[in-house]
Amino acid sequence: MSEIFRIKLVTPSNVFLEANASLVTVPATEGDIGFLANHVSFISSIRPGFISIKLDNGENKEVYISEGFVQFSENNLLVIAVELIEKQDLSDDFVNKKIADLESILSSADNNIKVQSKIDSLKALSL
Repeated sequence: MSEIFRIKLVTPSNVFLEANASLVTVPATEGDIGFLANHVSFISSIRPGFISIKLDNGENKEVYISEGFVQFSENNLLVIAVELIEKQDLSDDFVNKKIADLESILSSADNNIKVQSKIDSLKALSL
């Protein structure tokens, strides 16, 4: 049985990554979840954080996701994201601006719990 599975990370504007991986960890709303080959079928929403990817060639990648959905089925992992950015391309200024934008929404939002959860996830990021 193969220890490798197919991953695809997409945004509305492009396919960010298509590759084979041996391990992917995603910041699901229920908590971080790791996927290995032959994982049980799964679907969840994703909170802001880092997707950690161990590619089949041994390379490790970390990708920031603002929010989205993850689906694992038949050894295929699909991430549909609003925004994906390589970790090395992030800055404290970027994260602080995201937090400030969400805090301004928080003061007028009907669903304060969801917005506060996003703020908490961004504040927990370590660049």
